Amino acid sequence: MKTHELVFIQPHQVELQEREIDTGLAPHQALVESECSIVSAGTEGAGFTGLIQEMPSSRGKQNMYPQTTGYGHLGRVLEVGSDVTMCQVGDRVLSFSNHASLVKADAVRCALPVPEDVAGEKVVFARMAGVSISALRSSTVQPGDTALVIGQGLVGNFAAQLFQLAGAEVMASEINPLRIEKAKACGIERGVNPNETDLKEYVMDWTGGQGVQIAIEAIGVSELVSEAVMLTRPYGKTILLGTPRAPAVFDATPMLLKVHMEAIRMIGSLEWRWPPHEVNRYRHNIVENYRQIINWIVQDRIIVEPLLTHKASPVDCQQIFTGLTSDKDVYLSAVFDWGLLN
Repeated sequence: MKTHELVFIQPHQVELQEREIDTGLAPHQALVESECSIVSAGTEGAGFTGLIQEMPSSRGKQNMYPQTTGYGHLGRVLEVGSDVTMCQVGDRVLSFSNHASLVKADAVRCALPVPEDVAGEKVVFARMAGVSISALRSSTVQPGDTALVIGQGLVGNFAAQLFQLAGAEVMASEINPLRIEKAKACGIERGVNPNETDLKEYVMDWTGGQGVQIAIEAIGVSELVSEAVMLTRPYGKTILLGTPRAPAVFDATPMLLKVHMEAIRMIGSLEWRWPPHEVNRYRHNIVENYRQIINWIVQDRIIVEPLLTHKASPVDCQQIFTGLTSDKDVYLSAVFDWGLLN
């Protein structure tokens, strides 16, 4: 059986390739025919541009290309392995699979059934909101708390929406006008462009000179992590939601001094630090996070529709990845429709 999959050949070059797929399944796998898949502009963009090679964990490694890509996938289950209980044949499932027309999903880790009556290009956004909910789970947010979210890509947008759902007073910081517009369309009313307004003055005026109780850096820029700390009040929390990748040279002492003197907690919130399934000593787990997010999307408590700027055939992958990484005034998100290959 053949599958078509997206492959980064080298930095800035992606291709749709055909290959044979062995349909024999390991006990934990499900064979899934693809409906659509969503692009993570941050994580996948780092692979597309070559930024991933600059990460400390990648330095010194041999050439990392070619590499497959993708981790947000929606499709129909054709077969299941012997240990799979999360889904069954015929289910429509969300999984952490690559961009491909036919995939072997890790269905013990996550192949979560989703409703039939919700559009695929809507429910597949749950994958990106699943990244964002880790910031909420890492916090001790209470109704009425002030929260600053730096960055309004998909991860930052969903973080802002989720903190609002939890009752926080949320402010978004974003330099891109398209993303500010989309944030407002999703109900995030308080937005600031720091290229136009002094962010520190705005935050201090908003919080009575104290700073926010929770600051979330949702881009992965080291200098912005420092800025987030400087805008956090004493005994507050700064949450690293974005993954820092690019090297940075700046004076970190003011940030570290503030953390030390004002008892600020810096919290890493990578989603993979939660267990995939229920574990007694953990209050939350990844699968239940996604189950909750899907429900909120179906109920329109998490707003998705304004965020989709591009729906495309996988054949157009080069245009999509180039746009997402270099034309951010036009591209915010992209969903590949695998039905367009037929």
